[in-house]
Amino acid sequence: MFIKIVVKKDSSVLGYPGEISKALNADHHNICKFDSPKDPNYIAVRNVLISLINKIISTNRSSIPILSNPRESRELRSLLAINESPDADFIFFRDQWAQGTSGWILKDEIFLQWLQVREPTPDIHLLWLNGGAATGKSVLSSFVINSLVEKGHHCQYFFLRFGDQKKRTLSMLLRSIAYQIAQSLPDFSRSVVELVNEAIDFENTSPRAIWERIFKSIFFNLKERQPLYWIIDGIDEADEPKAVIKTLSDIAACSVPLRILLVSRKTPEISASLERVPERFKLATISIEGHVEDLRCYIRQELSMPGGAEFKERIAAQIVEGAENNFLVSF
Repeated sequence: MFIKIVVKKDSSVLGYPGEISKALNADHHNICKFDSPKDPNYIAVRNVLISLINKIISTNRSSIPILSNPRESRELRSLLAINESPDADFIFFRDQWAQGTSGWILKDEIFLQWLQVREPTPDIHLLWLNGGAATGKSVLSSFVINSLVEKGHHCQYFFLRFGDQKKRTLSMLLRSIAYQIAQSLPDFSRSVVELVNEAIDFENTSPRAIWERIFKSIFFNLKERQPLYWIIDGIDEADEPKAVIKTLSDIAACSVPLRILLVSRKTPEISASLERVPERFKLATISIEGHVEDLRCYIRQELSMPGGAEFKERIAAQIVEGAENNFLVSF
């Protein structure tokens, strides 16, 4: 069979952030004509439209709301040196999500125990979700965030990014989390805004000072009884993973029901740091390794080639086996 590229990729994309590009096995005449709902081209277009709709819904639900007091909002952003909307990275990774993937985490017994809040002795304070490079950890993080927001939970998150030095620091992580909490809890917001009078340069002060002044002195003493969930993705890409874990393990003294999900590769440094977490701090672990259903689903959706269903399934199985749960080498 002779295959010809009708439009080169450079000519078929506009370059917008989060833009989705999908190749179809068609020409100018039949690109919008489908044989049936089982037509691979129809399925591909349908999945992209579903992804776009879910993105719009997720963005509307998860975007950080603007405080009712515009002045207070501006003061918070200035005080905490927040120059980019915290949901930018969430939207980026959510765009990579494929329909039908990631659902296994919502059925995992350990994850469900972490999700529940039982007073006065919670089952799990902190959950470590780990996996190898390119196993879809950040996309899974965005899925968890979206699921929590859809259920009406207070959810704050941060994606540590190796390619962005500012997003590798504990300082930026803490300031972003504080800013997001302020959007959900008015009492916390008002107390943080009052710190303007102390003329603290939070952008350049130490992470320890931020933790002590904003979290331990204000957040830890709130009377909030609704649980908060923090999703911290890419701990292994932080400047100092050990410092991140040591700081966050201090939440055992917090009066607010708080759950933290750490997502990273399984490195000796992170493993050793978590082993030193105090016993009163409930810790559990989930490994992505072995969960190949996401990769299999992704390959089935992306596989565009002639042949019957049995032939395509055999090719998909070979790709899954050779990829070793690595999305980057699956094609």
